[in-house]
Amino acid sequence: MDANPGPARPDRKTIEKKRRMHMKSLYARLNALLPCSKKGVSLPLPELLDESVSYIKDLQKKLDQMKETKSPLAGSMGSEISTITPHLDLREVDGRVGAAIITDARDWSVFCKVVEVIEEEGGEILSANVTIVGNKAFYIIHSLVEKDNSGSEAIRVSEKLRNRVKSIL
Repeated sequence: MDANPGPARPDRKTIEKKRRMHMKSLYARLNALLPCSKKGVSLPLPELLDESVSYIKDLQKKLDQMKETKSPLAGSMGSEISTITPHLDLREVDGRVGAAIITDARDWSVFCKVVEVIEEEGGEILSANVTIVGNKAFYIIHSLVEKDNSGSEAIRVSEKLRNRVKSIL
């Protein structure tokens, strides 16, 4: 009787055959990853390894160059975004106030302040639209301001809006 009742261990020959087949498939995949490789044409093993090493080094150099060019561009873009100053354009017609605001897309404070002032003065927001293009945001607000006896309520709200936006700057 056999001392080991479990499954028979594969012999060395089978293990070596599987290892070689696995290595052959890995080399074929490596050959396929190289840009100069052609279908059906495989390089000799030492040449394939040398070609792979030089290709990886070239890719590393390109990556380093791209990182070097990216960092100054990212720095200049960041400073460009911070230099956008809010622009406010107001129109008053028959108790209605229209506000057009251009500001940084990430800065909602001017928009919030304009809405706050209109509501503080008893105005009603009829519509508010936001359009973001690149790093700029365009806000269009249409509001209705209650008329007083003098009819200057819209003008007073506009002046207050201008002063509030100037204080933000």
